[in-house]
Amino acid sequence: MAKIPTHIITGFLGSGKTTFLKELLEKREHDNIALIINELGEISLDHELIETDFIKEKTLFLNAGCACCNKREDLKEKFRELLNRHEKRGEKLQRVIIETTGLANPAPIIFTFLSDAFLSNHFEICNILTCVDALDGLRHLENEEACSQILSSDCIILTKSDLNANTQKLRDRIKELYPSIEIFEKQEVDFNTLFKITHKEHYTPLTNKTHRDSISSISLSFEKALDWNIFSIWLSMLLHEHGTKILRVKGLINTNEGYLTNINGVGHLIYNPTHTKIPDTNQKSSLIFIAKNLELEKIESSLKTFLSLSKEKTEFELLKNQI
Repeated sequence: MAKIPTHIITGFLGSGKTTFLKELLEKREHDNIALIINELGEISLDHELIETDFIKEKTLFLNAGCACCNKREDLKEKFRELLNRHEKRGEKLQRVIIETTGLANPAPIIFTFLSDAFLSNHFEICNILTCVDALDGLRHLENEEACSQILSSDCIILTKSDLNANTQKLRDRIKELYPSIEIFEKQEVDFNTLFKITHKEHYTPLTNKTHRDSISSISLSFEKALDWNIFSIWLSMLLHEHGTKILRVKGLINTNEGYLTNINGVGHLIYNPTHTKIPDTNQKSSLIFIAKNLELEKIESSLKTFLSLSKEKTEFELLKNQI
């Protein structure tokens, strides 16, 4: 049975994510789409959203606590309730959208999905979208929670740009944090575009930047195919040791299996690797880490050690930059 696509919409307090979601769904009231909204003190922000018939009938609320804090049994129960509702009506649930609180880090939500058998068997997180306020975004990014949301995201939705068209400084600041992230104006994103945004299967080279929060990045490229067993052991050990400091992992890995393997992770959590449509013939492997307060030389040296265990030593080129 095909898994039900699930999307996470996040953004700092007052970033306009509820308004964005309302506008996105205004013309989809007949679709079997369900919402899970985690309030935690933001009831006033969601009040306008729940006035429509679509929202009243198809929305469930997490009222107690923040879904980002730990593995949440009530999150699982809400998803089970969604399935039961649609089965009783004889309908098929098409997709689910989770709107997080303004202080949420999506990583623990991902952990709940990956670690729970029911959720991982029935649902699949397709993308994470973060709303950033064109008016107050620079001020919001002084908060660690807002930075974490961007680093966890697959794309940025710039809201309120109709009130402030001069967003270049904000865009530059976002790119300092996450050089390869795509940024869309809210008006550029319709319902169909939202669900076509996926984890990237290509990566933009990192640029030389200096960042006061000690966030650094490392980019590695590999000329020859990697031994997947050795590489996965190395990655698991690295994340076990330094997972709290590693903010994002993305990569396209040539394992000599016909197509490149896409890996994508937030913190110490790695999504299930997937095969891309990109043939691996004469293709390099690439890997990007974004970390905070971590000596990137440790990644370089440990990788060299593990690669030396491979039957055919892998040649690689290392580009290391401080953002």
